[in-house]
Amino acid sequence: MKSLNDLHLENNARMGIYNKRTVPVAYHDLAIEYKAVRENALLVDYSHMAIVSVMGDDAWALVNHMASADISIIRDEQGIYSLVLNEDGTIRGDIYVLCTPDGYYILSENIPAPELIERLTSILESDEAHDIVERPEIKSMADSGWGAIMLEGPYSWEVMSEIYGYDIIGLPYFEYINEADDLIIFRCGKHGEFAYMAIGQEASLVKLWETILSIGEKYELKTGGIQYQDIVRLENTGWDESLFSDYSQNPIELQMQWAIQYDKENFIGKSVIEPQSHNLAERKLIGMLPTAECSGINSDDKVLVEGKEVGVIVKSAFSPALQSFIALALIDNDYALADLPGFEILTSEKHIPARTKSVPFLYNLSMLINPAEHSFIDPSKSKRIV
Repeated sequence: MKSLNDLHLENNARMGIYNKRTVPVAYHDLAIEYKAVRENALLVDYSHMAIVSVMGDDAWALVNHMASADISIIRDEQGIYSLVLNEDGTIRGDIYVLCTPDGYYILSENIPAPELIERLTSILESDEAHDIVERPEIKSMADSGWGAIMLEGPYSWEVMSEIYGYDIIGLPYFEYINEADDLIIFRCGKHGEFAYMAIGQEASLVKLWETILSIGEKYELKTGGIQYQDIVRLENTGWDESLFSDYSQNPIELQMQWAIQYDKENFIGKSVIEPQSHNLAERKLIGMLPTAECSGINSDDKVLVEGKEVGVIVKSAFSPALQSFIALALIDNDYALADLPGFEILTSEKHIPARTKSVPFLYNLSMLINPAEHSFIDPSKSKRIV
């Protein structure tokens, strides 16, 4: 049986290790893959996504104790985004939780399956397991040959509708459907674009990958690797360990409190992070845009106001969509307000005038497309472009 890895090697993809799994880093130049995800559709192997099954009558109590979000609000064929916190209230990683009739699937890009299982097992063995009468069955679905692929971009819905019909178009955000090919099709995505993750047996994923490619040329669809995240996760920011771990893992500083349900029953890290939530953080994450020509901004560059240091650059990159460098910075709380001028970024070469910017930086093309009115290939409908 041909594997996803075989397909990648046949097409000379550059491979790398993410979340302890080997997946493509790139198929093409970054500019090509970026253009596809922002204007058309990009097909990516997401087999770095850990998939852990937690099944049984008391699975809810176990998963809910690990997740910062309230798992009780989702029902069968629904998902939710959540953080996983450490005991000290810092962020360990993020997860999607998918509800099934028998329990839950936990998906994570940045917490390997063995660690997720270890965390769940630790809860079962702790004093917090008093609500769990019947021990849930926990296993990594990679052991059963599961993986994931992602189709992402403003016209990904149209590609998927050719395969699965119009039910895909009406699929709400954070809901999934079980398809006849035994794949779960989950509408998700962290980058502000239409996005569909297919989850299941690798043989079915290989077949779907090849099917998507067979119809994708007319959509100018491209295959890609994980490298595209380097830009899109700055433009549409969320938790990403590679962005933030050297600077902060505090969800309040990173303005990710929306992923924490403080009023639910106890969860890992609640006793520390809930008291902190009642007070303003000393600093907050905010976007920054240079207001003059700029050749580059680097991590650790200082942010100044009237010569006073008020923050530090966390990450910066050139945004093709904005045709400008963009940056994320941790700024003293008194100055961390959107759309304020009067800042300077002190680089190794010069002082660059800048202003703050609310995130996300982009209003994506996907936000402007209406599947009832637009199409990439149907001449009777308008083709909305950037």
